[in-house]
Amino acid sequence: MTRVASAASRPVAALLEEVVRLSRRFGLDAEYTRGGGGNSSGKEAGVMYIKPSGLSLAALSPDSLMPLRMEPLLELLDEGADAPATPGTDEIMRVAIRARVQADDDRRPSVECLFHALVPDPIVLHTHPTVVNALTCALDGERIATEIFGDDVLWVPYVDPGLPLARRIATERRAHEARTGAAAPRAMLLQNHGMIVTGDNADEVAAGCERIVGAVRRRLDAAGPAPAGTRSVERTLESTQAPSSVATVPILSAALGRMLADRDRPKFVLFDDSPAALEIASTAAGRELVRRGPLTPDQIVYAGSWPLWLEPTVTEDADTVVAALQVRLGAHVAATGATPSVVVVAGLGLLIAADSERFAATAREVIVDAMRIAQGAASLGGVRVLTPDERRFIEDWEAEAYRRGVASGTPTPSRPT
Repeated sequence: MTRVASAASRPVAALLEEVVRLSRRFGLDAEYTRGGGGNSSGKEAGVMYIKPSGLSLAALSPDSLMPLRMEPLLELLDEGADAPATPGTDEIMRVAIRARVQADDDRRPSVECLFHALVPDPIVLHTHPTVVNALTCALDGERIATEIFGDDVLWVPYVDPGLPLARRIATERRAHEARTGAAAPRAMLLQNHGMIVTGDNADEVAAGCERIVGAVRRRLDAAGPAPAGTRSVERTLESTQAPSSVATVPILSAALGRMLADRDRPKFVLFDDSPAALEIASTAAGRELVRRGPLTPDQIVYAGSWPLWLEPTVTEDADTVVAALQVRLGAHVAATGATPSVVVVAGLGLLIAADSERFAATAREVIVDAMRIAQGAASLGGVRVLTPDERRFIEDWEAEAYRRGVASGTPTPSRPT
């Protein structure tokens, strides 16, 4: 299938500067992306220049964009389009490596390079705005999106990232064109994931992003707050604000770092008792966020699927506090099959365990964002969490382990050859 960029040809250097300017603008805006999330690209003369996996949008430079020949990517997308996609990323990365213009480039392109290639517009930006994900994670999100945007925005039901997502986007675009007789929209909302906006130039894409976020924010404002039962701030235990409970925080932090140590290297543990953290630790909505499971792939990648809810031990005896944490941690791992990176200490705040201070800070931001997304979705009528199969795909996905490793400064080796 031949696809041609819709804008007139321009010098490659000018195109890359536009992509970088756009990427930095939205990569520096915490409302749109966290950590290494999101991706961007530009196309010219059969070559696509795309963000490498794990590198943040804010850190992009013209030299860091990876040039890939589009023909092999489009061939993979079109071959056996009706057949089930192979699970994992090996198939995509094998083709992407063959498509590299610079054969000695050992980085990975974004695993979403396929949907960047299939969209004909020369500039593509994919972000995960918190406001937009309040809509994409709403049970009735598709209907509400249609009310807001009509046929100007394409809704894409949730599907596993990579080749399945690219093929689903292609299917939805064709269906839209067949139904309306018009070209597919330059904006897409991905259920429980984020949004894609494309265009001829950076200013056009930026305006499209702001238009969508503004429209969704107005709808959320009109909907009002979530039902009272999900948002009332009430201490889970009256005793959690007692001095003895507060005194357990440093004991818990030190113990958690040791218990989750990677070999002999303790985890860095960040404690957060900001109002946003207490909104999670002290409300029914916070308990629901912990109990029901993750809403988006980013939440799984950076904060884990299952935070541990911990009722603090009302004692200053360190041995008792550590023993209680050990029991709860063991029960949590047995129940979920995974060690938590986020511990919600009821009434007190959040403990975030990570390999670095930077990654802990990102995880903290992502779990707070998840709370905002859940409350926004609740105000729109109900929250859709990822299904067990959707969740497990991300948990087991080697590409996300790679992205997480790059973001934390300890990348895993690339498997495809």
